[in-house]
Amino acid sequence: ALDEVWEPLDALDPLAKQVMVEAITAAISHDGRVSVAEAELLRTICGVLHCPLPPMLERS
Repeated sequence: ALDEVWEPLDALDPLAKQVMVEAITAAISHDGRVSVAEAELLRTICGVLHCPLPPMLERS
């Protein structure tokens, strides 16, 4: 199901990608914790969209 959306999302301008990644980051960290699964999902999204990871997730 997600395969269809990667290309249009990757075509977004950099600011739109940044807003989307910030929203995802806010959603996964709303409880003050980020699980390994949540972090890996965000890493995957950032990789597919060719955008940097937010600073809070740069360290492994």
